[in-house]
Amino acid sequence: MNTGLFFCLLGAVSFGLLGAVSKMAERKRCSASGVVVSLLAWAALFMLICTLGASSGFNLPGKAAAVAIACGICGSVAAWAFQVSMKSGKVTTGWLMMNLSTAIPAVVSIWKYHEILTLQKIGALMLALIALLLLFWSHGAETSDRAQDRHIPMWFLMMLVILLTNGMSAFGLKVIAGWGLPESAKFPYLTLFYAGGLASIALPLLSRGLWPKSKELGWGVAMAALSIGGQVSMAKALNHGVPGHVVFPVAVGGSVLIVAVAGRLLFRERMNPMSVAGLITGLIAVVVLSMG
Repeated sequence: MNTGLFFCLLGAVSFGLLGAVSKMAERKRCSASGVVVSLLAWAALFMLICTLGASSGFNLPGKAAAVAIACGICGSVAAWAFQVSMKSGKVTTGWLMMNLSTAIPAVVSIWKYHEILTLQKIGALMLALIALLLLFWSHGAETSDRAQDRHIPMWFLMMLVILLTNGMSAFGLKVIAGWGLPESAKFPYLTLFYAGGLASIALPLLSRGLWPKSKELGWGVAMAALSIGGQVSMAKALNHGVPGHVVFPVAVGGSVLIVAVAGRLLFRERMNPMSVAGLITGLIAVVVLSMG
């Protein structure tokens, strides 16, 4: 098998397992805040080691540092919302929403960078909108017999938070790329990205005297390893000559399929026809958006 394609598939598996492991942590009754704090702490520590080990050191312009922290906060909020959403919703729906959120920076790019609104982008955004409507309607239909369930409004709120924050968390990479910063800037950038996210979640938690428990630290390190493993695998695939329009759809779309299979086989999550239609439509939208 081509080495680049292998790393491409490995990225899909890593990200897919990240979604599944997140659900396992929820099943073990881990605190959403505790797990996310643990994930961000381990990831920030790893990236700090990489930064200090690089020849360029911690060299990052102030404006890039501000972008890193802002995007890190968005990413941490999205991770927390995803973890909370699984208490009253399916891991498959939440993970698909994490990936459908790329529609938001796609729209921002059209406005900020005056990108051409092609038929591909229009089609992808329309499919994403249809998928969102199907997923929301299907969740309402599945919970119609529990209309007074206090978790239902929370689920809709978490889906909205994920949609608005997760896609924008990665937008900073495009912003600093437009500034022409050297490739070595990615290490200090990601260090501040994870550190900013960590502070935004950890400070409110610690102010209430709450600390991540040992089990949350354990699940957090596993999730951090899978997250970093997915990012590194995609970078390796690109370095081995696999085009970006192949790497990103395979990694993102593949992870959604893996989470969907895990949701059905491991967690016994059932999906009504409307949910299935939303999943398929959303998967197509995610792939087309990734190609863009």
